[in-house]
Amino acid sequence: MRKITQQEAEQWIALAEAHGFTDSEGRFALGRFVVEGRDDEGHVLLRVITPIPAGLYTEALRKKTPPILFDRTPAGEIILPGRWWQHMFEGLSAHEEVPEATRQAAAAAAATIAVPDVYLPADTDTIEITAPDADGEPVTHEALPPGGVMRLRLTPRPAA
Repeated sequence: MRKITQQEAEQWIALAEAHGFTDSEGRFALGRFVVEGRDDEGHVLLRVITPIPAGLYTEALRKKTPPILFDRTPAGEIILPGRWWQHMFEGLSAHEEVPEATRQAAAAAAATIAVPDVYLPADTDTIEITAPDADGEPVTHEALPPGGVMRLRLTPRPAA
């Protein structure tokens, strides 16, 4: 986990703005991404647009204590739990500052698809940011920086 530079922060604000992820004051929400298509194996490719912070809860749904870090496998791979993606799609669909087409796609994804856990390599670049914890207090989080691409395998959600 490294500190970000002022130049990176400015570039990321411009990237968020270019994708319509900023408000009228130039602020952006964390965890925004865009779909860039599919790879040859049918995975959906997502590009990170605003920093994606580590989740506030462990795999066992226990509240983490600061600094909030990503869960990792014994080999050091970063784990992005499948249920985290569900939460992200739901949240993205509810934010009015997000373009309408993106909100609709996120709502459809949240209602109809399942995402298995995503494992990122142990050497994945992570940054240090300050973001709210579960109580709204600002704390240090590990985050994925903008610009990276992730591959997701989407599967139909089983009928309830």
